[in-house]
Amino acid sequence: MKCTLKDLARETGFSVSTVSRFLCGKRRYYNQKEKLIFDTANKYNYPYIQNFYNNGIKLKISLITTIRKGEFFSALLSDFHLAAKKSNCDIEVIDIEKDDFIYNKIGYFAENKDGLCILFPDLNKEDCNIIESYTNKIPILSLSPIIDASVNTITFDNYKGGYLAAKNLKELGYENIGIISGDDTVFEAVQRRNGFIDYLASNNMKCQWEFKGDYSLESGNKAFIDFHSKKLSNIGIFGVNDYMCFGFMKLALLSGINIPEKLSIIGFDNTPFCNNTIPELSSISTDFIELGKRSLSSLEKSFINYNKTELFTNLVPVELIERSSTRDLIK
Repeated sequence: MKCTLKDLARETGFSVSTVSRFLCGKRRYYNQKEKLIFDTANKYNYPYIQNFYNNGIKLKISLITTIRKGEFFSALLSDFHLAAKKSNCDIEVIDIEKDDFIYNKIGYFAENKDGLCILFPDLNKEDCNIIESYTNKIPILSLSPIIDASVNTITFDNYKGGYLAAKNLKELGYENIGIISGDDTVFEAVQRRNGFIDYLASNNMKCQWEFKGDYSLESGNKAFIDFHSKKLSNIGIFGVNDYMCFGFMKLALLSGINIPEKLSIIGFDNTPFCNNTIPELSSISTDFIELGKRSLSSLEKSFINYNKTELFTNLVPVELIERSSTRDLIK
């Protein structure tokens, strides 16, 4: 027998109007009353979510980050909007500094949105504690990995990316290996380095050269200056993001060092400019459309059945795109 609003009202103890208001409302509030109503509707397969969408109402989702210049953010924002077109979500991009969001604005977004996707690579434990205190009001997803997973996370498999870069350099015949690593406070940079170093260790290989950068073109320039002073050659290098590789390659070209004749280099993120460098940069590809699809799908599911106690981390696969900045030493 088909479940009706009266049936739901009888089982939950709330009035028909209250049950109807929660199931057909323009947004969710994630309190205990609503949870009971939604769980009961799920139990009896009441088709409220279809009614919600058929009324032309979409979930209001905010993508919250600090936007910097460069292709990484243009690709992220463009691909998230493409993912949203195939979802039941309206996405709004909020450009805000991390501390301003966490200490001043998070309460506003929790009251006025249906879900939040946040991208702050340097979240610390105190930040996460504050964010976690709002997850009883609204589902929140981190798009950056968190060392203490107290917030639901959908992000790229950064460790596997570093692992693939090291594996490729070994298969190309390189015994001398180097890395342009990142800020130790940025967990994704740490994961990328760890995947790279762990592969080397498991194959009895050592990293002969390392320079710590900060994801910028300028730190890539500095990395090359340090590398050049060491007079290294026939080396395979992994940069934990593309921008540092771009900075490194520019000074290498100006210094008369041909890539890949003298060295091979692999980046991370596969930003569009990889196809326009000389030579074109091999890079670990991150699929922002897939990241957007998974994130928005997760928030849609939260609309139906939200349980903030079930923490998860969902890793989006990465792959190596080989271009002319690497060459096979064996052939």
